[in-house]
Amino acid sequence: MDKKYIERPKTFNKREYNKEYQKNHYKQVTLSLTPELKERLDKYCSQEKISRSEFIRRALDVLEDQ
Repeated sequence: MDKKYIERPKTFNKREYNKEYQKNHYKQVTLSLTPELKERLDKYCSQEKISRSEFIRRALDVLEDQ
């Protein structure tokens, strides 16, 4: 073989896959809250054992059903 380096098939990289998946399937939202409102949100989410995104999903469902 003349080649010093042999090209090998790319191996699966879970970190790269996850990064690409996140980029294609999710979008980020940035917002500013007063400390009191942030505390209320965190408290509610921890009591209900839900994520902030689940909180937003539920709030939108309630608002859309009105």
